[in-house]
Amino acid sequence: MIKKILIGIFVLLSIYGVYQGFRYYKWKKETDRRNSYYQNLVDTSSPTVTSLRDSILIPYQNEKRTIHIYVPPSYLSDSLRSYPVIYMMDGEQCFNDLENNGPEWQLDEVINQADSTSKNSSIVVAIAESENRDQEYTPWPIKEYPDAHGDQYAKWVSYELKPWIDSLYRTKTEPEHTSIGGISRSGMMAYYFLMAHPDVWGNALIQSPSMWVDTEKLMAMEIPDIELQSKKIFISVGEKEDFMVQLAKVVFQKFKEKGLSDDRLKFEIIKGEGHWHLTWRKSFAKAYPWLMN
Repeated sequence: MIKKILIGIFVLLSIYGVYQGFRYYKWKKETDRRNSYYQNLVDTSSPTVTSLRDSILIPYQNEKRTIHIYVPPSYLSDSLRSYPVIYMMDGEQCFNDLENNGPEWQLDEVINQADSTSKNSSIVVAIAESENRDQEYTPWPIKEYPDAHGDQYAKWVSYELKPWIDSLYRTKTEPEHTSIGGISRSGMMAYYFLMAHPDVWGNALIQSPSMWVDTEKLMAMEIPDIELQSKKIFISVGEKEDFMVQLAKVVFQKFKEKGLSDDRLKFEIIKGEGHWHLTWRKSFAKAYPWLMN
């Protein structure tokens, strides 16, 4: 009897050892892949990206923020044309490997290509993250962050930064031409922006949204169905993002049950990718032509 128990324990330990070895192999392979991107980084931003460093005042915080503004090449050659605008949070990651200290999301490359073929182009306003990122990208105070102020941040972007951009650039100002986007915690905030300020935001790029921050309260947010029907919502998540895949599906299902059609709602699982920059690079490449169509 004791011998059988010992054999059973040995088998279980062997299986566990193989499982842990496999997990380590996958972790090591992914780590090596990511480290390869961090070597020999160079400036990869397009010439039409302007960086305004620590120059945009956020009054309620009494601090200045960096923003990066991209215009498509045609913006410089066609002075009569106006453009839709995409606002991206975690904006230091949008255009430049050096700025991001890793693989950028290539928003400028994607839009440059569309612009070169006379397809829909867009301005991008990429807002750098705060040193207190989690507090800024949490809509309201929660136990972990009693000083969270994402609601104030959303109001600042919606009613102060956007009008300022509209006054300086040839923009299409209507909600149907105004998009908000983010990843992870800022992906959750893109959802919040859309639901809290539907008068401003017509489209949302919700990537790997961290809905776990306050799932119940976030999912309880509603806007009138007639207003929701005019929105375009792109939701994505990496195949290897574990529990966040289900959270992204919950967001998708919420809007699906509201009757949004396939030309208004899209869900993508990015194959073979986890919670990192290549996921969001691939996501934007899929999202952009769909959002602009």
